Amino acid sequence: MFIVGKRTRDLGQRKRSLERRVVLGPNAVKILAIVVFAAFSLFYLSQSSQSAAKNYIVSGLEDESGKLTAEKERLEVEANRLKALSIIQDKAEEQGMESASE
Repeated sequence: MFIVGKRTRDLGQRKRSLERRVVLGPNAVKILAIVVFAAFSLFYLSQSSQSAAKNYIVSGLEDESGKLTAEKERLEVEANRLKALSIIQDKAEEQGMESASE
């Protein structure tokens, strides 16, 4: 805020009515440093815990993906085996063979 001083030597010049000075003593600097360090530490801990949680989820999904891939391969083998049996049975019928009865 600027005002024109009435009782100054230089009339008409802007003068600051309030000085803006912040003086920090040695204790204030120490406390400020501790607060900044604590804030960065909390930020680091929150980021690392979120990262660990996401890694745990990804690990679980990768395990599930591996199991599903193994199941898919097993089912493909089973389907091919059943197709082969039905093809053999169809060929046998074409050649006039009958199924054995006990």
